Amino acid sequence: MATLTAPEQGKVRTTLYLTQENRERLDRIPRGQKTALMNKAIANALEEIEREENAQKFLKMLATIQPVKTEYSSEQMVRMLREGKEQELLDNKMKHAK
Repeated sequence: MATLTAPEQGKVRTTLYLTQENRERLDRIPRGQKTALMNKAIANALEEIEREENAQKFLKMLATIQPVKTEYSSEQMVRMLREGKEQELLDNKMKHAK
């Protein structure tokens, strides 16, 4: 259960249940540093969760993209890009856009 402290501080007080091993390890760290460490660990874990969620959303979006018909295969396009023939690809795109 979280309880708000002074609003001007923008902090929240909460109860965190630790394993005995984690508690013993945290007991060696000074009090102010424990809070910073836990906040950093929580932020890192939440960022990882958000990255995974974003990756799943991205993959779902990719699945909805319809194929585009082109004059060249993807292998041919890659070969042309490697050979510096970008303009030829762009010209072909513009020709079909009209």
